[in-house]
Amino acid sequence: MAASENDTGSPPQADTEMDWDASVDFPALPPVQSGSMQSQFSTRDDPYLENRMTKKDRKTMIELYLRECYRYSVFIAPSNLVAKLDDPNPKKRPHPCLFSAMMLVARDMTTRLTLEAAPDEHTAQRSSFFMPESTPSVDELIARVQAQCTQSLADVDRLLDYIQASLLLAHWYITHGRVLEGQYTSAVVNRFIINCQLHQIDQRKMRELAPGTIPSQDGASLWDGSLLGRPKDREELAIRISVFWESYFLDKIIRMITGAPPTYDETDVCRITTAFPRTRDEYVSGTAFELPYASIDSLFDSRLFPSQFQDSLGTLEMKALTLLDRAMRFVVRPPSYPDEVISLQENIKKLKSATKQLFSSPAYTRPPINRSRALFVTTSKAVTGLLGLTAEIHATHIKASDGSYMLFDDEDAAIKSRVDAAHACATVIAIALDEVKAMSASLPPDAGPLGIEQTCFTIGLLLTVPAGVLIESLGQMDATIERESVGCMRRMQLEQEKRDDELQLKIMLDAINAFRDDCPIVENYWQIVQQCPIS
Repeated sequence: MAASENDTGSPPQADTEMDWDASVDFPALPPVQSGSMQSQFSTRDDPYLENRMTKKDRKTMIELYLRECYRYSVFIAPSNLVAKLDDPNPKKRPHPCLFSAMMLVARDMTTRLTLEAAPDEHTAQRSSFFMPESTPSVDELIARVQAQCTQSLADVDRLLDYIQASLLLAHWYITHGRVLEGQYTSAVVNRFIINCQLHQIDQRKMRELAPGTIPSQDGASLWDGSLLGRPKDREELAIRISVFWESYFLDKIIRMITGAPPTYDETDVCRITTAFPRTRDEYVSGTAFELPYASIDSLFDSRLFPSQFQDSLGTLEMKALTLLDRAMRFVVRPPSYPDEVISLQENIKKLKSATKQLFSSPAYTRPPINRSRALFVTTSKAVTGLLGLTAEIHATHIKASDGSYMLFDDEDAAIKSRVDAAHACATVIAIALDEVKAMSASLPPDAGPLGIEQTCFTIGLLLTVPAGVLIESLGQMDATIERESVGCMRRMQLEQEKRDDELQLKIMLDAINAFRDDCPIVENYWQIVQQCPIS
């Protein structure tokens, strides 16, 4: 990538007015996979694969999904999901489309991850994990999800399951580089989510399910008139909130990958008032209703005092993603009021502090109960940290209409802040790599390798931003070094800084390359970023 003479990593504003960090064109989209088999079965034939797979095999795959679904941004799944699949009344089970989508995700996990051995039912020993041979192929599972989702809509049957299945399918498409299919599937289900008003689960609606709330005498509810109606209990409320933020996360990631306008654009039509997600236990116990209401609006409301309550992990991730999304928009369309940019900067600082506080708490510092939990914590720390730092990098590009930087006195200050944030990204991924390496030491001899690519592909995508910053910085540094006399103190200092930057860049590039080998979407995006010239 070529750098301008006076800027390091500045976004191209000509023609497209598109920030190279924030969003890039897809001049050559990855080819659409043509392997999707035509449905050769009725949507009502063996919907839960009971005639094809044993009860044990189905349970094994669904339990794997429950352990690893956080990689698909699923924060909360039904607590009794496995038991529900065996309910004698099929209508009380998850809809077949959701079952098939969970099987698709579980199959993906078995082929891409070094899975922790499962306990043997008859002995105390742990046996190696193998995907059941009776598991349907990827193409068949995709065909099942698509046909069964159509059936769910046609029957107006278990629509929340339809939403979850569609999001899992969209996420699968994106992970595997099938961007057009993923973007289309995501856009369709996101519009349906808006129709279901899942983007506006505000404090008043939540209060109807709080412990001790007395129902209205006339039976009226703020949920009346919505497609899904009132949640039957607090766990379903938790799942609905989680599902919305799952769709929000994927919508913003697709925006980052393609540069296409997101569904959730914060206009009046799509104003988001849904509370940031808390844990399932907090909703079920009623604790979540005692906490101050927190949403995107409150995140940027300077009149509110900081909450004394600790954010949940899901809340931190969504706050970080929201800050990144706002920074990306401000680069392309600067806000009318400087206070908006200052508020963004202050919220990035608060996020850093809250993240440090959360991961210093006993829940995250005590030894994990298993490797799956350890990998979850490592993944969450890295994703949240990189989202916040990537937002910080984008904020260094924000300029007023007259071309002046809105957060810095001059260009040199903006560049220094940008490079410092890129260094911090290298530290985040170095810590994650060390933690994954420590987990690898405990693997049995017959286990496959455990690497950073087994965390979450979002990490690979986000790392392309600070890596690009350091590549540009090193290019500028080379030119500066050549202007200095050989052997002078200034030149030696610059050469040492260059070696340090090269080491940090290598850490990030090694991680990116690991994701490129495992996740086609990271490979596609990295190629695009490298080809995008900086002018």
